[in-house]
Amino acid sequence: MDFAFDDDQELLRETTRRYLEERHPIAALRPRLEAPRIFDRAVWREGAALGWTSMLVPEESGGGSVTDQPLVDLVAIAGELGRALHPGPVLETNVVADAIATRGTEAQRKESLDAIVRGDCVATWCASGDGSLAPEAIEVTARPQGQGLGLDGVARFVRDAHEADLLLVHAQAPSGPTMLLVPPDAAGLEVRVLTSLDLTRRFCEVSFTGVEVPAHAVLGEIGGAAPALERAQRIATVLQAAEAAGAAERSFETTLRYAKDRVQFGRAIGSFQAIKHRLADLLIALEGARAAAWYAALAVADDTAQRDEAVAIAGSEVRDAASFIAGESLQIHGGVGFTWEYDVHLFLRRAKTDQLLYGSPSWHRERLCRLVEAGVEEDA
Repeated sequence: MDFAFDDDQELLRETTRRYLEERHPIAALRPRLEAPRIFDRAVWREGAALGWTSMLVPEESGGGSVTDQPLVDLVAIAGELGRALHPGPVLETNVVADAIATRGTEAQRKESLDAIVRGDCVATWCASGDGSLAPEAIEVTARPQGQGLGLDGVARFVRDAHEADLLLVHAQAPSGPTMLLVPPDAAGLEVRVLTSLDLTRRFCEVSFTGVEVPAHAVLGEIGGAAPALERAQRIATVLQAAEAAGAAERSFETTLRYAKDRVQFGRAIGSFQAIKHRLADLLIALEGARAAAWYAALAVADDTAQRDEAVAIAGSEVRDAASFIAGESLQIHGGVGFTWEYDVHLFLRRAKTDQLLYGSPSWHRERLCRLVEAGVEEDA
């Protein structure tokens, strides 16, 4: 298993980095930090043209990837989005696109995928009541109503629901978990923007009160979405790990540069042994986070026997490492690290929020323990 990007993926990564540096650097994000709408639709469409929303969509539906490992291609992009603290729901839109591509009818694919690939449709994911990926956390219920289904309940920590053109909703039907495509302007659906620790993204609460959706809004079969939920969980965890590793890389680079430039007692603080040791610890954590994120992406892309274990490791380790790196970066910056003018706090806010989104590290560790235990019992 090769942990390095190939030439095409490296070119994709470099192109994405240059584009973000020119069109959407962190400096351009700062004036929007306290605004209700934070991401730029023009930048979103330009990013879509660079492949941000097309990698998991088959060519016959207007998509296409750089290599024969589309998820790994997308990881190359996600790392750069994390470095730039990009505010748009790229992860969520790709989860929705993959669900439609793999489970949708021909009519559903024609209606949505081309618009997603072009960047004309921003899609997001109503996963659960607490933002986790646990099936028991799904709080939206689906029941027969009229010629379709009626939805009641709430989904929280939904990325950019107030900006979205399409919602992928997880609901519990009497026969089991179900996936549905719901327009955000459906009668009985309300969106409320939440206050979040992370200033670079917007999260919403989406409430459903007797929301009636037609039968053709269901992805796949009613009650048969359990395998699709597992697939969405893998993709989301891998992409989130890649974003977190990218953000951690930027935090480390910024801190290393600061340690070389900041002078105290006539010497750069990076020359002091205590700072050297802390920087070495950060680099070790960063390399471990990168390896875990890439291994999970490759394991899922190649559908290896260790796929689920690799995803659980990425979900538990990468975000803890990113949080550690961001926290230590703030400490090494000293007093200025706590000020609004420096970007250090933005990376720390992102890292702390990621630790709770789409399954906490402890949830993923519990999942890993169960997978390992099941493997031991099977071998015995």
